[in-house]
Amino acid sequence: MASISSSSYVILLSAAVLLSALAAASASTNWCEPGLVIPLNPLQSCRTYLVRRTCGPGRGPFVPLPAIRARCCRELKDIVPYCRCGALRIMMDGMPAGGGVVASPSCSWAAQLDLAATLVSEAECNLVTIHGRPFCYALGAEGTTSG
Repeated sequence: MASISSSSYVILLSAAVLLSALAAASASTNWCEPGLVIPLNPLQSCRTYLVRRTCGPGRGPFVPLPAIRARCCRELKDIVPYCRCGALRIMMDGMPAGGGVVASPSCSWAAQLDLAATLVSEAECNLVTIHGRPFCYALGAEGTTSG
């Protein structure tokens, strides 16, 4: 029977330790954090879409709402399904909450948050999420809330 030399034993032991360290590191890494799978400032078109849907056209060049929604859906589609709800939560965390003058209750940050959770739905973008279907139960369901 062949025996393992001391140098082979050290190499095998080192490989086992390295694999254990990598497994522990990957288990503690949240791949849905901004900068990994989600862009640092995600879903700019979705921000615009939410504000337009809740607050009206605003200022600046007029872009039809369906065109903005299509851009938003493309941005969401580019994010892996597991992280889509988290990306929407991160987007909302980056939007001012109650910092400005609210023209109506439908224009509030809370109204935008409610609408954001539906952006993956069949009526909006029809995209699969962590839940395996087009719905975000709660934004940040993957544990990616920042705050």
